[in-house]
Amino acid sequence: MSNDSLSYSALGRTYTCRRLPTAHPPRAGIILLPDWRGAGPLAMQHAQHLHGLGCDVVVADLYGDGFMPSHPDQVGPMVQQLLAHRQDGVVSLTACLNAFRPLLPADTPVIVLGYSAGGMVALDLARSGATVDGTITCSALLKTADAGMPTRIPGPVLILQGTQDVISPPDVISTVIAEMDAAGNDARFVLFSQTHHAFDNPDAGTDPSARLVYSAASAARARVAIEAFVNEIAP
Repeated sequence: MSNDSLSYSALGRTYTCRRLPTAHPPRAGIILLPDWRGAGPLAMQHAQHLHGLGCDVVVADLYGDGFMPSHPDQVGPMVQQLLAHRQDGVVSLTACLNAFRPLLPADTPVIVLGYSAGGMVALDLARSGATVDGTITCSALLKTADAGMPTRIPGPVLILQGTQDVISPPDVISTVIAEMDAAGNDARFVLFSQTHHAFDNPDAGTDPSARLVYSAASAARARVAIEAFVNEIAP
């Protein structure tokens, strides 16, 4: 499997993504926005699964300038920066999309998939009206549209969340559902009971009293749902 890089500039920063191109014309191009740890082992496992489906995958650089958190203590300030400047996330991800699309054969569908904080950025990109063929969030840092941000999303959306997520609790999920309905979006929500934030991450452990908790069952079901969505967009 070839493992290349994709670089671009935005907001005065240089972004370098890891790319898994296909040997043959891909079914789809997928931009994967990882959780707070960036393009680490878990993000690459997700990417390799999608690559195995015949997709050209880019694992996006979430922060720019090569920053990769090495300790959870570094996460808070970086995520707060993403929350405080959500439009910056749209700008940087749009630059990624614009750099990636010319590398794909014409008319190749492009799907954006985001985990945790990356899911927030992915959904904000969709709200911006970006020309993507589908958007997926998984255990996202789920938020309604920021002030002044559009809510109409042109393409289909898949949102995968746990009902025990204390970071994006059910009341937040409900407000996002209401937003999607009011905007007339083609959105589907899959909720996993007894499932917490970061349910896709084995390193989170299985202590149900923790904020981040892994669920092997929900992770497997989410992967099936993601694969089905990709198959729908790129049969």
